[in-house]
Amino acid sequence: MSDTALTIKALKDRLGDAFAENVVLRIKRDGEYAEFTGSEAARRADALAGLLASLGLQHGDRVALLAANQPEWGIAYLAIVGHGMTAVPIDRLLKPGEYQRILEDSGARAIVVSDAFRDDFHSIAGSLPELKHVLSLEEVMASDTDAAAPDSQVSPDDLAVLIYTSGTTGRPKGVMLSHRNIMSNVSAASQVISITSDDSFVSVLPLHHTFECTAGFLAPVYNGAMVSYVGSLNSRDIVETMKDSRATIMLAVPLLYEKMYQGIMRKVGSQPAVTRTVFNLLMGVVKLGEKFNKRMGTALFRSLRDKGGLGTIRFFVSGAAALPPEVAEGFDRLGLRILQGYGLTETSPVVSVHRVEQPPKPDSVGPPINGVDVEVVNPDDTGVGELVVRGDNVMLGYYNNPEATAEVLKDGALYTGDSGWIDDEGHVHIAGRLKNVIITRAGKNIYPEEIEGELVLSPYIAEALVFGAENADTGEEYVRAVVVPDFEVLEEEGTPDDDETLTALMNHEVRERCRNLADYKRVREVELRREEFSKTSTRKIKRFLFKTGQESPAEDTAGQ
Repeated sequence: MSDTALTIKALKDRLGDAFAENVVLRIKRDGEYAEFTGSEAARRADALAGLLASLGLQHGDRVALLAANQPEWGIAYLAIVGHGMTAVPIDRLLKPGEYQRILEDSGARAIVVSDAFRDDFHSIAGSLPELKHVLSLEEVMASDTDAAAPDSQVSPDDLAVLIYTSGTTGRPKGVMLSHRNIMSNVSAASQVISITSDDSFVSVLPLHHTFECTAGFLAPVYNGAMVSYVGSLNSRDIVETMKDSRATIMLAVPLLYEKMYQGIMRKVGSQPAVTRTVFNLLMGVVKLGEKFNKRMGTALFRSLRDKGGLGTIRFFVSGAAALPPEVAEGFDRLGLRILQGYGLTETSPVVSVHRVEQPPKPDSVGPPINGVDVEVVNPDDTGVGELVVRGDNVMLGYYNNPEATAEVLKDGALYTGDSGWIDDEGHVHIAGRLKNVIITRAGKNIYPEEIEGELVLSPYIAEALVFGAENADTGEEYVRAVVVPDFEVLEEEGTPDDDETLTALMNHEVRERCRNLADYKRVREVELRREEFSKTSTRKIKRFLFKTGQESPAEDTAGQ
């Protein structure tokens, strides 16, 4: 990709020219789809940019964006970033005090906000002297003006977005991504997963998050593909949208794929004995085919996929956390590929991903994408060390935070804080976060994420949090788990939900799942928790809350 193409302005212009007639964004409202072609999206983005310019906003000014997933979010993003201003996407699940900290830190001069969130600003507006303009997303889109777009000169190295990290480690930091960072990632991701204008994406992840914004919004529209937004995360809405749009690609987090797979297996288990027998016979044929590198599930389970609204899917993409290999293998046996990837907000975000044309390798996160290099530094005797990333996708730094920047950026390379290794075929493998590792007295490293991934494969465990605990008498470090039962499954099976029954069941399930782990990794103590863990908008558990004592593992204090 040439330097002149490495801007989101170039992407917006390409959208309006090369894909003028393609329906690129759509959402169902009041039973009918509202659709935007490439030319319509580009025209509306130019009009909003003209409005922002008429208010005195200039190249480099920060403009915040707060709204639910919808086509207008993307149009506003293109208006801001495509004309040289800097977008500050905000997580809509945050509280007003958290909005305030982001707006203060970023120095945003304006915010484009959905009416659903405007009331939240009444309590904080007086504390934000730099915030001069609060614009209703609905009003500016309804006005449909033809305000002249500013004649913006945008450079690949201009700051495009300030993305505030989701806060699994505490106070969010503003990640500075340039046009070059983002567009190099859009181009490389488009190539390695072969996106075309015939593709149809279903969007379920939050757009403020760089995974969805880059790979689920910018990459599709860059290629003239269609993106359909779901009305809710209700499984019925997702399936309906997939059917209506004849979806070919969806990005999601492992939790959604785990629930989908468990739901499929429960549905099969509830069928008459004859149906279950046929399913098991077909699955046996599929497993036999694996020994000869044959993917038999594509043909054998076509009707099952069609009934579930998955008949047109080319592949799924999983990111933001580790996908249990058993889930990936289960989908593959049903003829559904999940391409697992790895990335960080600081890398725009994609670092590596499986390739469509290569055989599945579910215990890895694929080889690095084009233009990205991954190195393992300070490896231990097993070859596991810190992953270091180099490439045009690596962030400029943390906004107003040179100390934090210096900790992770060294000579243009990003020290990720993730531990892992690279196999002989060039595939990256993730062990876990370095700061989460449990080190035994024998010097063994235990990665909580590996154990958590094993535990949630139980149909009775919805969530698990694993950490190290110390024996008060011996000083020995051991593995402890706090687990949240899947009450929906328990209710379906008529299992009593008293503490004694649940504790016994959870202990049994943990023991069974730990049979697949080395002895030193096995959970020695299990604690029952009835409430979901506090999570980020991408469904990662906010582990730091439990480390710092802001929440106790046994009792959720969120919202109190």
